Amino acid sequence: MGLLLEKQKYKNWQVGDVFALKLEEVNKYLILILYEAPYETSCDIRCKFRTKITSNEQLPKDKEEIDALEFIRINYQHFYVRYLPLNAYENYEEGVIRQKDRKFYPDEFNYLYYYLFEAVLLKKSGVYKELIYLGNFDIKLPIDDYTNGNEKLFFLKELKYGLYKCYNEYNLRKSNIYERDSITEIKKNALIRVNAEIVKPTEKDLWKMYGPIIKKEKKKKRDTLTKVDFDD
Repeated sequence: MGLLLEKQKYKNWQVGDVFALKLEEVNKYLILILYEAPYETSCDIRCKFRTKITSNEQLPKDKEEIDALEFIRINYQHFYVRYLPLNAYENYEEGVIRQKDRKFYPDEFNYLYYYLFEAVLLKKSGVYKELIYLGNFDIKLPIDDYTNGNEKLFFLKELKYGLYKCYNEYNLRKSNIYERDSITEIKKNALIRVNAEIVKPTEKDLWKMYGPIIKKEKKKKRDTLTKVDFDD
């Protein structure tokens, strides 16, 4: 009991801590796995989780049962844009070098998925008492995790709703990104983004190639690579 009370204080959280959070409306549990210990800002704390979901209202009892649960996909990215720069200080070539040894696991739609997210929790919040501490475990990571430093941000008030929405959109594939027209459009826009990074074409050139679907952006000029086409 002492440990359970201790884990209601975020200052006692450690990487590998696993918590359950009840989804009352659907009689399931979110299983929150802490991957980055909390750090404080002026009025809140922030930490990073990956999340699993139970198929019913039964809580997992050990690591084996937790590992068997399904991870929730938080966001997606098209395979073609996997090497895009993470920030303004990196160019496309550097993005390729940074990930040259990485393996990617796109699905049949050529989508890659994010699983890690950042949670913003108020220091004084009732959510800590809602969390059910299950223990500290070394949980297996999803093999197809594309997480690369651009984690989606969830605020406390949207945490449960936001995670369950992601589950429906990406795990259960209820999002319109799986519709035929969307698949084609997402692929087209991914190619535009990649070629814009590589060859830095003018807005006029983009208009000729793809039509008026790119907004004008002012970017610094830099050395360019060879334009690429993706047929696979």
